[in-house]
Amino acid sequence: MEYKEKEIALLIELLRTALGGPAPTLPENVDWEHLYALAVAHKVEAMACAALSDTQGVPQPVMDRFVHTYKKEISAQILRRNEGVKILNAFEVNGIDCVPLKGWVMQDLYPNPAMRYMCDLDILFKPEQSADVQRVLEALDYVPQELGGNPEVYFKKPIMNIEMHKRIMRDKTDHFDRTWERVVPQENCSHTFSMTDEDYYIYMIAHFFKHFHGGGTGVRYICDTEVFLRAHGDTLDRAYVDGQLERSGYLEFERKARALCGVWFRGDASDSVLNAFAQKIVCSAVFGTGERQADNYVHNAVEQMHGKTVQVKKRRYLLSLLFPALAVMQDVYPVLRKAPFLLPVFWIIRAAQRLFTGRDRAKEMISRADKVAQQIEREENGEE
Repeated sequence: MEYKEKEIALLIELLRTALGGPAPTLPENVDWEHLYALAVAHKVEAMACAALSDTQGVPQPVMDRFVHTYKKEISAQILRRNEGVKILNAFEVNGIDCVPLKGWVMQDLYPNPAMRYMCDLDILFKPEQSADVQRVLEALDYVPQELGGNPEVYFKKPIMNIEMHKRIMRDKTDHFDRTWERVVPQENCSHTFSMTDEDYYIYMIAHFFKHFHGGGTGVRYICDTEVFLRAHGDTLDRAYVDGQLERSGYLEFERKARALCGVWFRGDASDSVLNAFAQKIVCSAVFGTGERQADNYVHNAVEQMHGKTVQVKKRRYLLSLLFPALAVMQDVYPVLRKAPFLLPVFWIIRAAQRLFTGRDRAKEMISRADKVAQQIEREENGEE
């Protein structure tokens, strides 16, 4: 969709209002249709509605539309919350160790939980309990959609999508591989755990980083960062957090995210770097766009092969698509964790699967690899 500066600025102001800031000042000739579409694309229409409800000058049809969406989201979130409680209780009773993640954690930090959109219920569990998870979820009328990989996905009509994660992230350290060593049991629970505030913040930034450099993120990630830091920022062990972020390569990104929170929510001064950072965030939908994701993924992969010609970078990137590294393949085919020597066999299996289901995607990525390689070559030659 097209992004208009006036409506972008107004949306940011509405987010600030929703999180306790002053009432927004409406500019003249607002394109309300575009503002609504922008809020929907970033999944912050509930936040926008909360801010607009006390704002003078909003056309009633516009307000009615936002309120209708807000009420639908409240109903959906009540259903998700109730189902989530049932699932966590069932896991507790059946001895399944689990850690709720993402929206389940973040919703309670917002002024109103309905402000924080949650599409899936994400839960970390121990891979050896996969069969128990399936048994319990099927008893609750959930239907397996994807099993064996990471995450394992279950669905229950009308809207419940459950993503069961065997591991939560992969970075260049072993920090996330040791998550279970640092979790703490929730109150009155023996099998339901929480990450520490420090570890959750590191995970949140890592997840933000992953999407930012993948398909894009959307404004909600900055809202999450602001809300989390308001709740826990004063008590975080910054030495621990900064040390791990630096080892993982996320520290500079986290500082930029915090600085943008200051610009958006406290009126801090911006600069060209933060403006470019904000522009990329705003011009992405909440999970990014397919086109942006392809461009970002290819650009990062090609650009990171230092000391090689652009054409060599492109060829190596295309080979990495055909023959992913063992760590990547183990997430898709967990059997490789026990039998890594089977990697060549699963390269063939993966290629056969892609031949029948992913031709268009493969052609698109090859085309984009060529396009991005040409762009990087122009940049290196000083042509743009």
